Amino acid sequence: MPTFIDLFAGAGGFSEGFLQAEHEGKYFDFLLASDINPTCEVTHRMRYNYQLGLPTEFLTKDITDPDFLEVLIHKIRKIYGSTDIDVLVGGPPCQSFSLAGTRKKNDRKDDLFSYYLDVISYIQPKYFVMENVHGILTKYNGKIREQILGGINSIVDTDALGEFTSLAEGYLSRISQDAQAYLTGFYSCQKLRIFLARQQRDRAGSQAYLSVLEAVQASDIPTAQKEYISHAILLKKQEKELPELDALLGKLCKKFVDAFRNSKSVTEAERNVVRQALALMKRQPSISAIQKMAKKEINACHLNDSPFKSEFDRITDSLEEEHILGILFSACENAEKKSDTAAGRAAAAEVKLAAAILYENVLDTVSHFVSLSKEYLSRQELAKFQEIAGSVRLYHINSEIVLNASDYGVPQNRQRVVFIGCRKDQPMITEIPPTVAGEEKVTAAEALDDLLFIQNNSTATDYDKATYLHANAGKPLRTVLGQASPACKGKRQTYIDWAKQGRLSPKRFPDIKMPTYTPSNFWPETDSSTFQAMPLPNHQTSNQNDLVRERYRLMRQYGSWAAVREANPSHPAVQTNKRNYTCLQADAQAPTIMTLGDDYAHYGDNRSLTVREMARLQSFDDSFVFQGKRTTGGDRRKLETPQFTQVGNAVPPLMAHAIALEILRHMR
Repeated sequence: MPTFIDLFAGAGGFSEGFLQAEHEGKYFDFLLASDINPTCEVTHRMRYNYQLGLPTEFLTKDITDPDFLEVLIHKIRKIYGSTDIDVLVGGPPCQSFSLAGTRKKNDRKDDLFSYYLDVISYIQPKYFVMENVHGILTKYNGKIREQILGGINSIVDTDALGEFTSLAEGYLSRISQDAQAYLTGFYSCQKLRIFLARQQRDRAGSQAYLSVLEAVQASDIPTAQKEYISHAILLKKQEKELPELDALLGKLCKKFVDAFRNSKSVTEAERNVVRQALALMKRQPSISAIQKMAKKEINACHLNDSPFKSEFDRITDSLEEEHILGILFSACENAEKKSDTAAGRAAAAEVKLAAAILYENVLDTVSHFVSLSKEYLSRQELAKFQEIAGSVRLYHINSEIVLNASDYGVPQNRQRVVFIGCRKDQPMITEIPPTVAGEEKVTAAEALDDLLFIQNNSTATDYDKATYLHANAGKPLRTVLGQASPACKGKRQTYIDWAKQGRLSPKRFPDIKMPTYTPSNFWPETDSSTFQAMPLPNHQTSNQNDLVRERYRLMRQYGSWAAVREANPSHPAVQTNKRNYTCLQADAQAPTIMTLGDDYAHYGDNRSLTVREMARLQSFDDSFVFQGKRTTGGDRRKLETPQFTQVGNAVPPLMAHAIALEILRHMR
């Protein structure tokens, strides 16, 4: 059966949806999930290991850790014996991209997609899915979107690139009569060789690190010494020198220095800028590491609303490759313009050309070399060359896909963006066809009516039969993915019944344990004696006083918080520092569910939402238990992900189900 792993897993919305999907007898095996937060591990292990009995592993680790990839690969091989994974899914945290909040420059989360692409480049699954908020499309005027698409299109098949590079080097002599074209071709070939060398070095370094680490961990030396050695070999692994690049830049620098050795037209200070820029290019891996460390410190020290923030921004901006390249280009253009010798002008132009090629995207270099070679190759040679060039790109993607969760049976207007990368040996996926349209979409009342029996400041652990019978009567009958038409194939029942009975295949999971809660936030500390089994988990209301409940009543009466404030500006219930609330409408889909239940006024009662009600609006089965504390705040959020946050940050399982189903239909 096809396999998948889930990075940035959070509560497990992707995981849940992929386990629900089945097509022509095929379904997904769930190998591993990973997230930085330990509470998410508790939620995952209680669901997939304890409740469903799966051997799925969990890696609690920061993807920006310098050894994340190695530890991940080690864990996958240990449980699966291979890294031939079919599908990789993940949604890098979206807070800094979201249209709902303040966008922060140098937010560390903005870079997480690049770490995700690093994992994809190593594992090379048949398909990968990257999910994020709609706001990512306009972040920095679309720059983030361009980086994501560019990054996906830049993942290369190194075998094909090696074949292309060998042919390109063979064709260099054909264009030797054109000095400028030859120079462009020479540096293009050098760039491709350097790229291949870097890929080989990185993989060899990962293997060496893992082998040494495993040997250290298996030894009998004391724990303190193991930690010291592990730290030392991790530092060694992070050394990024590349002799091939150093040698090329060294020759380029010498050529420039020799050409301007006795120049009076270009000052030594002006020449030094070029030499310094070339030196920085040699050290670019280390400079990038410094830049990442600076971004980490911005977030670790909470500098976003600090006068120190602008100082750190200047540091990170100055270390950008584009910034360094811009200074180098200006210095070369200045030297070329002011030089009083042909050799000086040629050297300055060559440095600029070489730098531009060394910095450009690998696939751009491939494309440029093909264009350069056209007039020097026969028709048959060119056709073969273009065919090989076309095979260098490992993944294909036309564009992002914009989804609305309500189109897939989720009672929520949650707009999201997915990037689906399709390996070159697999069919393209360019859309996720909606399963529900127009008036057939699931409403908030369809999802929540049977949960309305709970009182203020109460906890319910079982359903109320009378409320259920009344609520469920007359509700539309639907398939799992929300279709209400009688012509739709498959079992049909109400949304409430799907939530209560679950959407996982009973044939595959015949012995699902009763929903079970543990108060632990750390899996190693979990004690089975504290487990609490209950038919209905996570259904607890807040303790809201009369004034707060009056505020919710007014919102239900007027339909929105804005209307309440306009009609009753002096009402005591309106006097609050809280800026906004959202009032649910019974006969419509809920708006995007965020991470605070108190932000929502229930359509049927003068109160906010429970975790279970938010989970219903996200399309989680009732048997899915969100572990840990219901809510928390302050510094505790760094170690504890409260239930409300787990729900709000999750991918709606039914939307993930639709994505998984489309991949199953296409996958070879």
